[in-house]
Amino acid sequence: MAIKIGFVHELNISSNLVQKFYKENWPTKIALSNKKFYDWQFISPPSNSNNDFCVVAYDQVNKKILGAMGLNKRDFYLCGKKKYGAELTTWVVSKDSIGSGFGVKILLYIQKNFEILIGMGISETALSIYMRLGFRYLKSIPRFVKIVNFDNIKDYSQYNNLASKLISMWKPKINNDFFVKPFDNEKYSEIEKLLKHHSNHFSRDIHHLVWRYKNHPYFNYKEFLIINPNTKLNFGAYVSLREEFSLSEFRVLHVMDIFGDENCILSGVKFIQNYAIENNIDVIDFYCTSSFVFKHFLAQGWFSINDDISFRFPHLFHPIELREPPTTSLIYWSKDNFEDLADLSKLYITKQDADLDRPTGYTLKRI
Repeated sequence: MAIKIGFVHELNISSNLVQKFYKENWPTKIALSNKKFYDWQFISPPSNSNNDFCVVAYDQVNKKILGAMGLNKRDFYLCGKKKYGAELTTWVVSKDSIGSGFGVKILLYIQKNFEILIGMGISETALSIYMRLGFRYLKSIPRFVKIVNFDNIKDYSQYNNLASKLISMWKPKINNDFFVKPFDNEKYSEIEKLLKHHSNHFSRDIHHLVWRYKNHPYFNYKEFLIINPNTKLNFGAYVSLREEFSLSEFRVLHVMDIFGDENCILSGVKFIQNYAIENNIDVIDFYCTSSFVFKHFLAQGWFSINDDISFRFPHLFHPIELREPPTTSLIYWSKDNFEDLADLSKLYITKQDADLDRPTGYTLKRI
């Protein structure tokens, strides 16, 4: 067999063939087999220049894909310096190619072409390969949950007497100690500079924001600039939210992003809580690796799913499923300066990144 490892667009393979491969080799229905979503995820991102950068093992004789890794090119800022980065999504080898080594060759090819790699939701089988190739593993991405209306979610939660008392103590109240401003490109660019100063993160420039939040094929997002009236800098904080109203059982608000001036991040958390109360939302969740950001959520009485074992809440909603732990995992790799990337207190990864906010097959059936 003449097997070639490379980017889909360089091998002159149709993206439709990759979509078909995912459909035939993933055990459940997957969004990557949906052309509309696949094109958005892997072809239309601003760094991809309308090229498909998924990496495949391709049998040139039989015109057949034997393995694939979903990949989205995306600049990464490490200690303020731009690095050639990529988000890794779904990695799969065909059943008749298991044990052939194609999966390892795909990953080695990616490592040769990028400086920073990050992925989520790693299986035990894949983990051993990742770690042998120099990746490190975070078993549970920090996740935070705020209860707004406990009566509507308690039948889907696990909790004890301590959690019941804390839910009552931490019940959010309306707070108007902030201003909500219309989205402004110039002010946003100043907020983005603050993110680069404080954190290591994937690019969140204005081009990425338009692709990620305004052009998503299935989800609707809302973006806000929040100002703390007591700060002199007045740069503000950027907040992005997604309302999960497709469930009949309860209403969820997903915090996708929050970053900016430290004094305004706290105002942003208060705004999010107000938004949930005013829009009859039952529960809010937020995934974030950066303690610079999530310390404000802890201070406002959000449950830490990783640490507050008195309360557990599902992280899979289509269908609703409570797994342990009720969050997901992370792998990360850097070609150089690995110690800087491994400083997880500075790593800003949220539900916005990689494929943590991907519609499921169940969701696609209902759209």
